[in-house]
Amino acid sequence: MTQTSAEPTANEIRRVALELFSARGYDGTSVRDISDSVGIRKSSMYNHFPSKEAILWELTSQAFTELHEAWATAAQQLPGNATPLERLSAFVRSDVRFHALHRKEASIINAHFTSLNADHLARAIEWRAAYEATLTAIVHDCVGSRRAADPRTRLTVYAILEMCLAVAGWYRPDGPLDIEDICSTYAEMAHKLVA
Repeated sequence: MTQTSAEPTANEIRRVALELFSARGYDGTSVRDISDSVGIRKSSMYNHFPSKEAILWELTSQAFTELHEAWATAAQQLPGNATPLERLSAFVRSDVRFHALHRKEASIINAHFTSLNADHLARAIEWRAAYEATLTAIVHDCVGSRRAADPRTRLTVYAILEMCLAVAGWYRPDGPLDIEDICSTYAEMAHKLVA
């Protein structure tokens, strides 16, 4: 099979797997479920992915890459003299926007990544820790060095991450709230948490 004919099928496998993992969970989805939904034989799946876990890993790594890239883009748009609160706003807005626009991908990152094999799981944990460390540094800058070691600072970081993550569970594109309004509201809430 040529690369040009294989790639659309691999993309369709990824798309279908994302839908099924999001709806049924990773453990509730079989390779046969995916192959039947794509319209190929189960054995043909292995021409594209060596295992169901390999599909999950591709979805996970792609989602983490997009999450980190969203923040990198937001950070690049900040002026050089941005205040800690402006950086916090940019981070929260980026995170909320990602979770609103990539709800299924967010569920993969947060609900199913523990189904990865040991090597993939270790890398996913590193990516998550790096993302958390970025927010931690911003929050430390917001609260000042005197409070940086305060355990409440860590709770503040977790609270901000969890509230942004929750957007993936309730946001609907056809709902009454515009993404940018949600981003602004969440940024204001994050400011109150660090106040």
